[in-house]
Amino acid sequence: MHCERARDLLGAFKDGELVSDERRAVEDHLSSCRSCNEILAEDDRIARALRRCGRVAAPPSLAQRIQASLDRFATEQGSAPAQSPRWRHWPSSGVGGLLGRAAVLAAACILSAVATWWVVTSVERTDRRELEVLNAHIRSLLQDNPVQVASSDQHAVRPWFAGRTDFAPAVKDLSAEGFPLVGGRVDYVLDRRVAVVVYKRRLHIINVFVWPSAAAPDSAPHLVSRNGYVLLSWQANGIVYCAVSDLSAGEMRELQRLL
Repeated sequence: MHCERARDLLGAFKDGELVSDERRAVEDHLSSCRSCNEILAEDDRIARALRRCGRVAAPPSLAQRIQASLDRFATEQGSAPAQSPRWRHWPSSGVGGLLGRAAVLAAACILSAVATWWVVTSVERTDRRELEVLNAHIRSLLQDNPVQVASSDQHAVRPWFAGRTDFAPAVKDLSAEGFPLVGGRVDYVLDRRVAVVVYKRRLHIINVFVWPSAAAPDSAPHLVSRNGYVLLSWQANGIVYCAVSDLSAGEMRELQRLL
């Protein structure tokens, strides 16, 4: 089976919709084709990102704008504006009924477009954040020193951020747990200054990027692997955390629990 045919069948393969012969053919192809495996893995990553977006209620103003648009449409067509968003009260036959059904269809299209825009935008924001944090981590490793304030004293590192960032991050001394504090620095991620608390694990540097976000709901830790680095991100109490290093996933999760 050639790559072009295999890629046409990947969606049905993932959903278990292929007949046995086609499924075996795709499996045989995937056993030796790195390119198609990467496409399959990317599809899985996008699906996970979409699931993480969850559901967010539309703001009341959106329903009001849609209702106002429907009223204007009805007025322009010579029928009475809808008095309620309960569109089932509209006439079911005649011109009024056709207009009512057309308005409902238009509203459904608008809501679908808004939902699609929100999901795609959320995924793009997540991907951009991961990429910027990873690049900032690699930049720090290329410098002579990954910190601007070098200290293992949490009471010296936390005050150092005052005036350099718009909040003071929590800084913990985790030497007893095997993650000694190295210091801190200020970096630039997602068009803003962020605090970076730096730890070590044996010879490995761990950068923990921290910034506040009033719109950030609490979220469970999310781990991704990129170019040999592990990035673990989570949100708690209005604070976004992104920890990145070349440690194992298990050690990164251990650090997250300690933080």
